[in-house]
Amino acid sequence: MKRAVLALPLLLACGAVSFAQQLGPNEAVTAHYDVTSSAGQQDAQAVANELEAFFGLFNSYFHFDPSSLSYKLAVRIFQSKKEFDGYLSGIVPGTRGTFVFLQYQDPTRSELLGFHQQPDDSTFTVSLLHHGFVQFLRSFVSQPPLWLQEGFAVYFESSEYDATKGEAIFHPNLGWVPTLKDAANRYLSTKDSSAIIPLASLLSMDASGANAELSSFYPESWALVSFLEESDQKAYNRVLWDAISSLGPSSTVAENSAAIQKRAFSWISETQLGSDFAAYIQSVKTFPELIADGTQAYASGDLARAAKDFDGAIALDEKSDVPYYYLGLIKYAGRDYYQAEHYFQAALQAGGDPGLVNYALGINAYADNRIDDAKTFLGLALASNSPDYKDKASFLLSQIAKQSAQ
Repeated sequence: MKRAVLALPLLLACGAVSFAQQLGPNEAVTAHYDVTSSAGQQDAQAVANELEAFFGLFNSYFHFDPSSLSYKLAVRIFQSKKEFDGYLSGIVPGTRGTFVFLQYQDPTRSELLGFHQQPDDSTFTVSLLHHGFVQFLRSFVSQPPLWLQEGFAVYFESSEYDATKGEAIFHPNLGWVPTLKDAANRYLSTKDSSAIIPLASLLSMDASGANAELSSFYPESWALVSFLEESDQKAYNRVLWDAISSLGPSSTVAENSAAIQKRAFSWISETQLGSDFAAYIQSVKTFPELIADGTQAYASGDLARAAKDFDGAIALDEKSDVPYYYLGLIKYAGRDYYQAEHYFQAALQAGGDPGLVNYALGINAYADNRIDDAKTFLGLALASNSPDYKDKASFLLSQIAKQSAQ
């Protein structure tokens, strides 16, 4: 499942030159952001472009009116954690381990602070997404309910930015699924009330309450957002939309929470919601679970079930070669040699073992009576560093040679 959103145009052409002259040496401005980076203007521009694309992704769910913002969202990125701590120490006591959104009563003073982590900056986009969403939401709704804010922030965390296309691409974030399933199973087996946060408490929970139950708060907030957004029952999709449309830009957290409970949740049976929510949690599968279930189904001969699992795995991680390879085997078993080759080639492009996959391509082409293609693929398998498939490819090539000589 993906949702791609193009970044909005950065500047109107007629004003680009005169406006650029006003920018600082480490600053970049887009339609909705003003980004400064101690790493330089190029980094500031890259971050600004990324945030602009994510702004579009966020708003494809919330449908706020961007023209209601009379200012650009300020973002300040530091080249190191040390610089970040030094800047932040002059504003608030203590240090922070991740990005911080500083919100003031005057929204034009608010800013998102972040930093690059050297030498491994792999978590930068995750932090930018999470806290960038918080900044986005609070720029339109100054005090949203915490479950909605953090639930969506976690919901978006696995999305990515394609710089070549200028696109923000949504990917489901299933990192909390194992934790949530364990908590749900513990509650069902022991009735331990501490295992989960009751829905009514979650909907009205404040920062102090969330901090006291962090291990439950984050997975449940994510799960509630995911359930309401992804449910195939339109009534629950409507609950989420009613919750969003109930938000008052200048209302307090308590007022927004009360409005959501009254408008969005009051007409839904709490018992039915709880039952459907629990069923949804149990139905969500992570990538490893889908691969395990798919391989088991394939081994047992249930190819339709296996194909469904592997298709689901690709939706979560299109960069893994495993589901493509198995889908190739499934298509081969159904004598759909054209589609089988398509999936085997996709497995190769995703980094699959050249010996294994070229051998599979060779067998597939041989079954399709494309002898020259079979020889080519088997030759590639033979040239690989995989001893098992070198021997198999060599044997099949010898058989082809014997048949050709007859």
